[in-house]
Amino acid sequence: MKVLHVSAQKPDSTGSGIYLSGIINGMKALCEKQALVAGIDREDCINSIEKKYNNEVDFFPVVYNSGELDFNVPGMSDNMPYSSTRYMDMDEDMADTMRFAIREALLRATRDFNPDIIVCHHLYFATSIVRELFPDKKIVAICHGTCIRQMKRIDFKKDYIKDNVKKLDMIFALHDEQKNIIQDVYEIEESKIKVLGSGYDSSVFYNKKYKKEGPIKVSYAGKLSYSKGLLPFIEAINSLDYPTDMLEFVFAGNGSLVDECRAIKEYGAKSNYSIDFIGRVDQFRLSDELNKSDIFVLPSYYEGLPLVILEALSCGNYVISTDVDGVKQWLGNKVNDSGLIDYVDLPKMKEVSLPYEEEIPMFVKRLKESLEKAIEYRILDREKYLSIEELSWNGLAAKLYDYLMIVK
Repeated sequence: MKVLHVSAQKPDSTGSGIYLSGIINGMKALCEKQALVAGIDREDCINSIEKKYNNEVDFFPVVYNSGELDFNVPGMSDNMPYSSTRYMDMDEDMADTMRFAIREALLRATRDFNPDIIVCHHLYFATSIVRELFPDKKIVAICHGTCIRQMKRIDFKKDYIKDNVKKLDMIFALHDEQKNIIQDVYEIEESKIKVLGSGYDSSVFYNKKYKKEGPIKVSYAGKLSYSKGLLPFIEAINSLDYPTDMLEFVFAGNGSLVDECRAIKEYGAKSNYSIDFIGRVDQFRLSDELNKSDIFVLPSYYEGLPLVILEALSCGNYVISTDVDGVKQWLGNKVNDSGLIDYVDLPKMKEVSLPYEEEIPMFVKRLKESLEKAIEYRILDREKYLSIEELSWNGLAAKLYDYLMIVK
């Protein structure tokens, strides 16, 4: 079976990009051949993306900031780890130019590669373009959650997207809660939606069993954005009552909204505790940082499916996560009953990713209490970890392949 993967975004950034790469790498042993259509910037190196897949995947780029496509790669979130265009800011001319460029890349890919099936990422604009262009081809799509957030928040091409998403041959949700939301938002019958789940790269993220000595290390990895709950998290850190040399904090990641990044870093710099902002790092550096860490915190107001939780657990961390929809169910009893994860109730939201201001103080208090619980746990035992190899990409890719065989 020959599979063409399609994403509007860069294939080497964000959680959905990691998911895309994980699926492609996991399916190498199962597929005859794979190809990829994805957005990149003119300054991005095509060779580096091809090398990412060991030159085993044919790449058909949609190149932004080039010719008539003279704007940044669009992002499914308003704050991406690279310079991006927000869908809410796109006018009709930009949308038409984007549609034309994606169609051209798709036509090249189908002419040169001739796929048996197309796998799209995000139930959004690019996926709708694929469905419209190839009404007779077998096309499926994976929801990463951020597409749902866009559908709820803005009106960009909403009817066009809904009409074409309904015509997909199969849709994959990351968990049961998301499946129900997809049914409601896109008005799709339940039988067309399958729960796929998510995975992680066990060849990169695994417990290296470093000797844990010195200060207890607490980490965060993701975008530097208000929507990630980082200001309340730093406030919770500041309210801790431990010796300042007993704790160290590491924040990995960056963001495209300069003012938000600056505000978060400036607030962190005022903390009594050491908070090291190390910027965006590759997967190997992130694995090493997580292996040095005792506790991982994800204080986000919204997540599709946070792969970084699996990565942190696999590297030996105690995990603190906000109780975002579907995550607890996705992780399952083995993780939830391990004693190595704690969920923090979210504040009430004014809209997606935007909490009511009056809710923040109690959210900070809950984060502080969860941090104290995790720190006390690690004071007594810094070595305990959970093996989750069964949740790796290989198992997920095999599950997707079986579904694709049914559609094909």
